Amino acid sequence: MSTSPTPRRPFLLAAAIAVGPLAGAVWHLVENVGLPRIDAAVYLAQVAANRDTYALSTVLYMIFVACFIPIGLAVMRVLHGRAPLAGTISGLLFALAGALGLVVSGMRPVVLGLAPEGGVAAEAIAAYQRYQASPWFDWVMLPMLASVVIGLVVLAAAILRTGVLPRWSAVLLVVGFILSSGEFPLAVTIVGGLVQLAGFIPLAGRLVAIAEPEAEPAALV
Repeated sequence: MSTSPTPRRPFLLAAAIAVGPLAGAVWHLVENVGLPRIDAAVYLAQVAANRDTYALSTVLYMIFVACFIPIGLAVMRVLHGRAPLAGTISGLLFALAGALGLVVSGMRPVVLGLAPEGGVAAEAIAAYQRYQASPWFDWVMLPMLASVVIGLVVLAAAILRTGVLPRWSAVLLVVGFILSSGEFPLAVTIVGGLVQLAGFIPLAGRLVAIAEPEAEPAALV
């Protein structure tokens, strides 16, 4: 007896597309220390005063950046038929940003070790200052940011040119990224994350919609 073809839709991949921006918005809400590039003494003092929330925000940040990898895979798949080159470029850049983001997140547990509850030692401040001044800091941070920005611009341009997704989603993705950059007040940052989430929802929906059913092998009774 043969069975009918069963659609295998990438629901987990689609879920990751939504979870990433949502985790990013919650991360900004939980994170109550400054950006890593601020004065080392100030940054470590803020971490020492908020160790529990910093640990939680580290987990959220790891989820946020890791989800750029499935987002990249989804972009390549959704744009394959209408804009294959743009989809490949954008998808690979998103995946690269996710991988670099995971590398960056690996420094956060080290920061916790440099900022104990009892206070920050001068040696810890000097160690973090050396990290900030090292080429490693820029060689990871800047390529990560550049990968996201270029990948997003290429994706938005492909959406506007081909209409493979609703064109308003391109606007939401770009506006949401700018607002959620961390350069604005917290309320604006949170709204930006939610706007970007809304921009990614059509990508997740389209990914599920285009999934081809795969025929299962016939079984004999």
